[in-house]
Amino acid sequence: MQSMPLEMNEHEHKTVSSFILKVKRHRYRYILTTPKKRGLGLDRLNHCADLDSQYVEWLPSNADVVGMLKKKGSPNQVYIISAASELDGTTHSLSDAVELITKYGWGSILSCIPGELAYYYDECGERRALLKK
Repeated sequence: MQSMPLEMNEHEHKTVSSFILKVKRHRYRYILTTPKKRGLGLDRLNHCADLDSQYVEWLPSNADVVGMLKKKGSPNQVYIISAASELDGTTHSLSDAVELITKYGWGSILSCIPGELAYYYDECGERRALLKK
């Protein structure tokens, strides 16, 4: 029995369309809409080489992420796409979301303004980036 495909929400759709390399978008759409593939597929976020570099601003480890995102216009509620299954597909306040992805330590993207502003957190915070279009 095959599982029904999931629908991508606005955050997922626009994050993939805006911040993932064009050649990898089809793969991410497949991962995000296939229940059996989603968990393992999102493992790609742990050491992601699929971000479109023209929209990436790498941040130092001591960056005030919450402050930067607020300054760029982030709303209080953000959506999490994450290799941590407990966090994936959830919505939290901006400060809680940043704290949670740091605590769990798995690759994650916080979608703040769909397709316009996001935050990428690599596994264990080795790399962090502001994604802005």
